[in-house]
Amino acid sequence: MLFRSGQRLSHRALAKDLGLSRSPVREALLQLEAEGIIEHRPQSGVYLREVSPQELEELYDMRELIEPYAAERAARLASPAQLEQIRGVCDEVTAIARQPRLVHWLESAKNRRRLSMLDIEFHATILAAAQNRVARRFFENAQIISLVVSWNHFQAEPDALAKRVVPTAQQHRAIYDAIKRRAAVRARTLMRSHISGMAKRVLADIGGR
Repeated sequence: MLFRSGQRLSHRALAKDLGLSRSPVREALLQLEAEGIIEHRPQSGVYLREVSPQELEELYDMRELIEPYAAERAARLASPAQLEQIRGVCDEVTAIARQPRLVHWLESAKNRRRLSMLDIEFHATILAAAQNRVARRFFENAQIISLVVSWNHFQAEPDALAKRVVPTAQQHRAIYDAIKRRAAVRARTLMRSHISGMAKRVLADIGGR
């Protein structure tokens, strides 16, 4: 699902796309309203306003602080079930990257959405494994922002997106391997590099950094 500036937002649709209950989505939208990213129109609903490249850059700056920290903690605290969940995501993304007709596969909106959801699940599971509720809450808000604006690099043209799938799969696998080996410093370093690269791609797409 892709939302554009001025479009009405649905709590239910956002919760479904993010795989969250409606309660954290409502809380996140209230916070985004306080920050001026969305606006509430009486007797009408909640609407997305246009967000500047600077605001998006600030968002990724925060992700570069929080997610490497979370990866380091996950390397120490992740449960066997969480490790298995991260591995499963990595396996599926790797299988997608090996599609013989990847560009054609990515022409399907359903398939692109699945790839996007796998990316969210990868990062969200690491945040959950870090056992820091404040960091996890920030991440959920960031994912809502990324979803409701067409910044998400998964909205790229299929041929451009196909070029990103293989390195993303490799980076995710390397982060997982570090977390599984309990190599905390390595996990932090790899996650910082991954988020930094993602920020550069997304901001370049919208004329930012």
